[in-house]
Amino acid sequence: MSNLVIAAVRTALTQSTAVTTLVPSSRITSAYRLDVGSLPAIVLAVQSDIALSPSLDRQDQVRKCSIDIECIAGNLGDSRTIGEAVRVSMHGAKGMANSTTIQEIRENGITSTYDIGAEGTETGIHITVVTVDAYYASAAVNPTSIT
Repeated sequence: MSNLVIAAVRTALTQSTAVTTLVPSSRITSAYRLDVGSLPAIVLAVQSDIALSPSLDRQDQVRKCSIDIECIAGNLGDSRTIGEAVRVSMHGAKGMANSTTIQEIRENGITSTYDIGAEGTETGIHITVVTVDAYYASAAVNPTSIT
């Protein structure tokens, strides 16, 4: 299910004019950047997808998917500006996308780092990571009988 949740988060980001004004929707991707030369960019990566409060009777279908939204730019100011636009657009978002009901998305922290690049080039990039938790309704389980 996390692939559907990350697709829904990407859809939300591409629908936010505050975000797409800074980063074209073609540069908002999942798991990796297709073209390393084009900045700015946003990369989405799932960190965890867990049951919110597991129950033995299999009734609890609410899950939490933690996603890192990496806002990549050539300088720290641009990276932080994109990160703030992402935070404002994502915190409190909810709705349905890609057949998945997102009950709510909450921002869970922002960090910044500098990647120095390939050895010897020193042509690094600035990355601001906005971590969000997406709470969503998962499919009911249908366990196999163990005999």
